[in-house]
Amino acid sequence: MENTGLSIKKLSFYLGPLLFLICLILPSNTTLNEAANAVGVSPFLGPKYGLGVLLWTAVWWIFETTSLGLAALVPIILFSISGIMPWKESIAPIMDPLIIVIISGFVFAKAFQKWGLDKRVALTLSSISRTRNPAIAGFFVASLPVFLLTLTGSMTAATSIVYGFVIAFLTRQGFHKGSKYGTGSLLALGQAATSGSLLFLTSTTTNLIAKKVISETTGFELTFFDWFYVGTFHAVFGLFLTWYLVYKIIKPETSSLPFEPSTLKKELAELGPMNRGEKLTISILFLTLLLWLIPGIVTNLALVIPDLESLSLILIKIVPEAAPATLVLFIFPLIKNEDDVLLKWDEMLYNSINWDIVFLVGGGITLGTGLMRSGFSQWIGILFRNVIGPTPNEYMIFAVSSLIGFLLSYPASNTGAASVACPLAASLSIAAGINPIGPILGTAIATTIPSTLPSTTPAMAIAYSSGYIKIKDMVKVGLVADIIRFIVLIIVGPTLVNWFLSLRGLI
Repeated sequence: MENTGLSIKKLSFYLGPLLFLICLILPSNTTLNEAANAVGVSPFLGPKYGLGVLLWTAVWWIFETTSLGLAALVPIILFSISGIMPWKESIAPIMDPLIIVIISGFVFAKAFQKWGLDKRVALTLSSISRTRNPAIAGFFVASLPVFLLTLTGSMTAATSIVYGFVIAFLTRQGFHKGSKYGTGSLLALGQAATSGSLLFLTSTTTNLIAKKVISETTGFELTFFDWFYVGTFHAVFGLFLTWYLVYKIIKPETSSLPFEPSTLKKELAELGPMNRGEKLTISILFLTLLLWLIPGIVTNLALVIPDLESLSLILIKIVPEAAPATLVLFIFPLIKNEDDVLLKWDEMLYNSINWDIVFLVGGGITLGTGLMRSGFSQWIGILFRNVIGPTPNEYMIFAVSSLIGFLLSYPASNTGAASVACPLAASLSIAAGINPIGPILGTAIATTIPSTLPSTTPAMAIAYSSGYIKIKDMVKVGLVADIIRFIVLIIVGPTLVNWFLSLRGLI
């Protein structure tokens, strides 16, 4: 088996570039040329080129041919040398604001470890769950906290906070890298965060893109409370489905956790009061969480109290999610704890940050942008437009629009996919004489579902960075979860939308 794995890995090294070259020599047709013309590139550098870059990158990611960060340089290099993207623009995502949020999560995890706060948190979480059942404990330690913390308005921020807690919990219970329970718990974390992005209208950018497109095409203003009728169901369903699937597919190696809750409570008491390092670290965490929460809270209130809209816009501008994360990097090396600082600058740079994940996420953002610039995303839309025919009904429009968003989210970022697919859903609906609100909402929800690779969402990237997860396990769980969630969206989505529209008197 080991030799087979090695041969497949070696084969994939050549397969990626080969698929890229095959795509380049494929003959162009009307749809390929139409998509290339739509974005103003030559047919040679159009969708075929984008597809080739996608296949090369995906093959190296899926088979882990090289480190994922190294594979993420493929789209940066290929889109730059072709002129589809300037070098400056293709490299910039490596330090995207999103990256700073992810880095802050790594820094918190290191600080927790250095001052012993990870052990205290792990013992607290373990004793609170009051169970030795691995799956149930995983739900209360990994899935539920990150799901609820998406109220910060950022699945990345939520995952960054809970990530350190989960690692500490697993370590205390004796589950290290290579353990099935560790793999399952980190996958449950990423999956729950991805599901949580549908909890509120403000939980992720894709939801807000749908709101904007609906407003521009229909004049209807989707409110925070309107979202509960349509999106929240899919969030809650996703939470419980993915938690169940994770521990069914990645079966824990034990049916009972090693430590009794009473034993853990005794150990927690023996730790005594918090030391100064713990207090300072937890204070920085709460300050960061507060700064992440305030803009989202004011934004939500502004949907009900219009006078707060100007304040909401100011807060979003001066306190984006990257701002508190940057303060974290600034504060830790400056605050003294007796004879030492909380974290030395070198400790942060070399001992806490997983740079492989930084390049992975950055390269994933460039890949999504490059696919749009090459006309690949427009090509997908044209193909589906030709398939549905001249007289589609509202259910077909909903299903096709959602499928486009769903498929685009695998190679592109959720935000990038929604930016392309939601306006396309509006165009398809209007051309067919159908109310576009339903298809736009379905498309936005569909773009948040994919969770098969570390590049699909920041939450999955953070979970993968732990070292507990192999790509094959992430794909195994992700494909099943994604397909089930998408099918449920297609079955339930139109009914929920029509119910919502009837309540608002729009049909």
